Amino acid sequence: MDFLEEVLSKIARRYALKTCLRGTMKLGEHLDREQMTVLANFFGLAPLKVNNKEEVRLIFKDLLQNSSESQWLKKIGDTLGYPLQAQPKNNGEANRKATQGIYASLVLAYPELHSLFSLLQEDDSSIRSILSGNSEKKGKEKCFAMAEIISFLLHNSEVITVSDLGARFFKDSKSLRQGELRTLLIRWLRLVEPQPELLDADDLLASHHILHDRLTVNAVLYGPILYEKNGKTFDWIYQLYRQGETATLGWSNIQDIDRIYLQEQDSCTPDLISCENEAPFSSLIHQKKNSCLLFTSGFPSSAVQRLYQLLSPLAASCHHWGDSDPAGLRIAAIMHKLHPLNLYRCEVSTLQRHKKMLLPLSQQQKNDILNIVENQPDFPFPDELLFTLDNGWLEQESWQVSRSQKPEDRSQIS
Repeated sequence: MDFLEEVLSKIARRYALKTCLRGTMKLGEHLDREQMTVLANFFGLAPLKVNNKEEVRLIFKDLLQNSSESQWLKKIGDTLGYPLQAQPKNNGEANRKATQGIYASLVLAYPELHSLFSLLQEDDSSIRSILSGNSEKKGKEKCFAMAEIISFLLHNSEVITVSDLGARFFKDSKSLRQGELRTLLIRWLRLVEPQPELLDADDLLASHHILHDRLTVNAVLYGPILYEKNGKTFDWIYQLYRQGETATLGWSNIQDIDRIYLQEQDSCTPDLISCENEAPFSSLIHQKKNSCLLFTSGFPSSAVQRLYQLLSPLAASCHHWGDSDPAGLRIAAIMHKLHPLNLYRCEVSTLQRHKKMLLPLSQQQKNDILNIVENQPDFPFPDELLFTLDNGWLEQESWQVSRSQKPEDRSQIS
């Protein structure tokens, strides 16, 4: 399905449910010039609006200024090859049976996704939305292709772009960039992700190693690091470290590293500290000159995770410093799963010393913690979760050295 057909199918489904063309509808975001040209040629420029988030929206009021709704319905239907129709009120039973039939087939074909399908049965809106704009056969094909993608992603550890994924499973590199199929992918991934409410769409995709492109994925770190690749030794990270500067590695730098080293400092192997936010990371550079520091920039990208996997076995010890809210502790848990670590400056003893600095939790944050406690019995930092639930959370920037506490040294890093 090409880009225009995807957009028009979305309008057809909207009309089937709402029985009219009113309001506004998001057509995509960060669209390229070719896609914008396709939209402008079909709808004209007047009804297309781009906001500051680079979301492209169709304003139906402006669309219908010079042509009637019936004329646009016919034009869209002629392009799609079938007439746009409002969904008959008595069609619900047929749709329900078709939806249940698809569920039954999916459960048989993908038993490993049983928990996902159980959740979909509780709220079948995603499959019903697919059926409302497609024939039952085509809707079933799309659902099976999406199940195949989810099954693949649950076992995938390699970086893949949205375009690669679309080409591989739908034979169309643009199919998952926006529109119906992207929406379906996001909905289903949110159901298999333990804490989906903590992630926006891009974070959710990145957590499954799906990137918009490889060139813009990077990681920032600071440390006495050398690596070997293609028979050569590269020391540029170490040279920047000696100047007190960070290094930024792109995915192409990290790919195919044959061997990586951590140089001893003052006859000691460096510790590795991952850090969630930028200002605390920058302060660590001055406070922990002999440590290796890795900036996660919130939820860690595939590049950050890969570097941590490479460096953590070489470090004297591994630590993570982040906010103590549920999102921050979940970031620490992601890193801990890659290689065990200790919390740094956000463990219970630090939180207790900073009680006056703690921020109140929102109701959503409280719900997030309760969900983790209930659904993730192996979560590595339960004490911090429960303390935060009872007392509030510490922002990284609010951390302070206690007056009674001596400046940290290597023996007191944890």
